[in-house]
Amino acid sequence: MPLKPSTTPPPIITLDEAGVHQLASDLAKTPAGNGQRKTLALAGLPGSGKSTLAKRLTDTINQVQPGHAMLFAMDGFHMSNDKLVRLGLRNRKGAPQTFEAQRYIKMLTELRDATRRVSVPIYDRTVEEPVFTGKPEHTATEKTRCIITEGNYLLLESLPWSEIAELSDLTVWLDTPTDQARQWVIERHIRFGRSREDAEMWYESNDKLNAQHILDHSRHADRIARWPL
Repeated sequence: MPLKPSTTPPPIITLDEAGVHQLASDLAKTPAGNGQRKTLALAGLPGSGKSTLAKRLTDTINQVQPGHAMLFAMDGFHMSNDKLVRLGLRNRKGAPQTFEAQRYIKMLTELRDATRRVSVPIYDRTVEEPVFTGKPEHTATEKTRCIITEGNYLLLESLPWSEIAELSDLTVWLDTPTDQARQWVIERHIRFGRSREDAEMWYESNDKLNAQHILDHSRHADRIARWPL
């Protein structure tokens, strides 16, 4: 978990079926401001399983109340590859400075307003760029009452990421062991076209640095979630 301790240890939730339902219940019980959608912010290491958990949580809520929850991923705010090349950051893609953080925060603020219809971008790993699909599952409507947002840096203490604290009703740290997260992120790189050697080199030169930054500079969360052993 992030190394910044809280005064009261947060509850630890094991992510079996009951645990996912517990997170959904915790979000339902968390108060939100008048006219606002509730927001759960989920953070963790690269490859920790954030997108998997966020989708499971969104699906769990929508099985009970269709259209009630929407997934909003930070990955939709990667800088374009052309911009990364111009800035000399192509070899650090995925690091905090390679995201359009202010745009992400602005859209999260818009999503919190329950009166607004908002379409969000997603990250297309086949082209390695953010895209707008216009699909219903990527659009907040009058039915949408919960936003499940996930990303590596949602608990960082530095600006502008620290502004997310004021936009989150419930925060969750996905406490996946570093070795397991490393294995999963390398497997993902391979699945999307890298050789194993290239995937391992990319992890050591980039993902590993990002993971350590997260561990060193994140604040505590309201809940800690762990995959079953």
